[in-house]
Amino acid sequence: MKNFLNLKKTEIEALLSNGFVKLPSIKTKLNTEEFINKIVEEMGSSTFLTSTNSHKAILKKLGVDEYLAPTLFKIAKETFNYKGSINNQYHVVRMVRPGDIKEQYRAHFDSHIFTLVIPINIPFSKDMERGELIFYPNARRYPRTEIENLIGKVYFKKYANKTSMKELIKNKKAIMESFDDLRPILFNGMTTLHTNRFVHHTINQNRLTILAHFFDPSPAYGIGSILRKVRKR
Repeated sequence: MKNFLNLKKTEIEALLSNGFVKLPSIKTKLNTEEFINKIVEEMGSSTFLTSTNSHKAILKKLGVDEYLAPTLFKIAKETFNYKGSINNQYHVVRMVRPGDIKEQYRAHFDSHIFTLVIPINIPFSKDMERGELIFYPNARRYPRTEIENLIGKVYFKKYANKTSMKELIKNKKAIMESFDDLRPILFNGMTTLHTNRFVHHTINQNRLTILAHFFDPSPAYGIGSILRKVRKR
């Protein structure tokens, strides 16, 4: 179990060339049912929450600290000239309730080099939007400066709407992922434009994911740090 997220060579190559990689399903590796109620209770009315006991336990069971983080740290240093600490990580639980209009089509880049999306509870619907991830890998080059990072974030905000994201999917630039197979996705957070669809009010379950972010290369006054402080998370 602990070496579940010990990346293979082919997975590392896919991550670096394609900007993302789908990892093996957690279906047989993790009993998500034992965690769902605990996470919901810990979160209360929050949409995002950092460092809950339950999601820490999930990351430990999947070997994130022991296997995945050291591998990503090595890649970050060798490929992206990352100079920071391996402990520069930011993990949150995201719970979207049906009908929450605030959590839809907010396309953005992350401020961390790598982002891991772990599906925990994924509602099903044949016809309605249910919070699917939409992501556009390698949408921009890796920003070399904080100014370039900021300009890119501002420029791509024009895609933060349903019409634009549908067009990117139609043109086969963006990918829509439902996570029905419970396969986590690892992508370069600074070059992958990503967002989520609406969770329709007729859906009868909350959408629950863990977002593990690794290595923010910007200084303490960088845009990512500032935005996290503004959001208070």
